[in-house]
Amino acid sequence: MYRLVDFPEPIRLTKVTWTSGPNARNSGTTTASDGSEQTRSGIGEVVSFRLDFTLKKGREARRERGFLTALMEGANAARVTFVDGDALTPKEAGVVGPFVQQPWSNGEPWSNGKGWKPSYPVVPVAAAAAYKSGIVTISDAFWGHQLGIGDYLGFMPFHFGLYMITQVIAPGQYRIWPRLRKALTTDDFATLHPTLVMKTVPGGTSMARGVVHTEGQGVQLSEIIDPYVRQYFTD
Repeated sequence: MYRLVDFPEPIRLTKVTWTSGPNARNSGTTTASDGSEQTRSGIGEVVSFRLDFTLKKGREARRERGFLTALMEGANAARVTFVDGDALTPKEAGVVGPFVQQPWSNGEPWSNGKGWKPSYPVVPVAAAAAYKSGIVTISDAFWGHQLGIGDYLGFMPFHFGLYMITQVIAPGQYRIWPRLRKALTTDDFATLHPTLVMKTVPGGTSMARGVVHTEGQGVQLSEIIDPYVRQYFTD
């Protein structure tokens, strides 16, 4: 079986470049001179983007090159937690208090020297939705009814997929792209930190080391749909 590789920590990027998007295809009708020809979106579209990494040296550079090599140009895959640089602010998402690392009540950090940090709350799913559905409904809690076109969300637990809102149908009811990778139940939760499983596209890895540090390191990744993750990536 194929293997899931862990991202090195910390994940430090300079840029995320989307390399895929909604792929409207011709409906099969003849071209209409009045512009009325219809197109339709494909269900099987996958999320794909390129990650460009910051300059690194020493230990971080070693871990990064090991990670890129372990992906084996698509033979293995990685869990990718997508972080949106333009996401809701903590206040907009209903986080109360400072959104910074805090010491524990005894004043001590974890063994890695870090404390704890508030996280974005999750929101219950309000209505079940079938696999490949393009519409989801979430509860009126925290940020659940505050999302708009262009916001990203995902679902948990055990749900691999990243979705962008393309229409607000009603408060808490959203049309998404791509379509659901897994059915939703009312036991699931929506999250602002979606997780995907992704593999390297052929020729999608770039690694270079200059005199002082790494230069131009990056990787283009393509989504593996949730059911295939469970079928093939078990190691």
